[in-house]
Formats: sequence, structure tokens, C-alpha cells
Amino acid sequence: MTDVSQLDELDIETPATPLSDELNDDTVAEYLLSHPDFFLRQPDLLAYLQVPQSERGVVSLVEIQLERLRHRVGELEGNITRLVDIAAKNSDLHALFSQAQVKLFQTHNIYQALLVLDELTEALNLDYSLRLFDSLDEQLFLERREFDSFRASHLVRRNVYLGRLRKKESEMLFDAPPHLGSFLVMPLGFERPIGVLSFVSADGGHFQPNMDTLFVEQLALIIARLISHWEYTREVID
Repeated sequence: MTDVSQLDELDIETPATPLSDELNDDTVAEYLLSHPDFFLRQPDLLAYLQVPQSERGVVSLVEIQLERLRHRVGELEGNITRLVDIAAKNSDLHALFSQAQVKLFQTHNIYQALLVLDELTEALNLDYSLRLFDSLDEQLFLERREFDSFRASHLVRRNVYLGRLRKKESEMLFDAPPHLGSFLVMPLGFERPIGVLSFVSADGGHFQPNMDTLFVEQLALIIARLISHWEYTREVID
């Protein structure tokens, strides 16, 4: 019988902790994240590691990586295509507005300018409205106080409004506005507006608040300057 005091002399090893207790998903994931070069040092493992998938069965990590790369390349190609489309549309818009500006500089009164706007908006599949606060023409006249209310509601942070309008607001600018259309509204002249230039699309999502309005702002600036020039010329002639 072995004495209890002799137990220390016996070569008895403490059982090692089972490997399954040391390793788990989090431990392996943490190790791989901390050693991104692991598979560079163990390249042969990639050929043996396989991942079960419900649709394709068992596939290797290499196949998964290639599939993800193909998906990423497809996304990038889609982004490039969209950027090219946007660039082409912007180029077409620039050409249309540039032609309209050239024609506006050749006009001698507001009615000739309206013909230029007719042509421009027809090409853009839009409708427009031009209203002037001091016009003697009932078709063009707009009460300044009526627009001041609109300006206080919609043009506090930005000089161009883009989006939907209430029925009363749209009818202030258009004789027969589309019920579910989207609008672009901006004053002519910023310090003290002389009128309002508006565009409308029957598509309710056409004019969005984040749209660039550079071309329209340039157009409105030219029209405002021309109106001031015509008024000055008429005063001089009179």
C-alpha cells in the first residue's frame, strides 16, 4: 500500500486542459484577426478548408474569396456605369442651357424670352412659369405679398426650392399644375426679387432637395439682368 507521503514522489502528470476547452469561435476569430498573415504562412490550408453552404453545398475558402471579389468588381462596375450616365446627362443639360442662354441674349423683351423658355422646357419634358411682381400683363403678374409668404416658408435656408407643393402654392405659380408633380421654384433677383421662375415635372420624384441647381440659377440670373436692362432701355426711350 502506498503511503500518502509517497504520492509526491510518484510521476503523476496533471491532466491537460482539453483543446476543445481552450479553443472556440471567438478565440480562433481573434487569433486570425491578430495575425492577418496567417494564411500567407500556411497557404496549403486554403485548399483544404471548406465551408458548407445551403445553396451550393461545400465550397472552399478560395472559391468564397473569388466570389466576393467578383461581387465587389460588379458593384464597382455598376458605380462607374452610373457615374458615366450622370456625366452624359450633365453634358446634355449643359448643352441645352448654354444654347438657351445664347438665345436669351438675343432677345429684346420678355415675350421673346418666354419663347426661349418654351423651347428649353419642351426639350426637358417640363413645364415652366415666369411671374413678375410689377408686370402690367395679367398673365405674368404675381402679387409680391403672396410670394413673400411662400418665401418665408420655403426659401429661408436656400434660394431654390425643390420638391412637392401644396395645391394653393402650386396654383399661385401655374394655371394648371399637375396634382402630384414636383417643383423647382426660385426668385428672380436675390436682394429684392422682381419675380419668380418655376419649373414643374409631372413626375413627383423628379425634383429632389439634394439636386444641383447651377444651370437653373445661371438662367434665372440672366433673365433678371435682361429684364432690368429692358426696363432701363424703355425708360431711356420714353
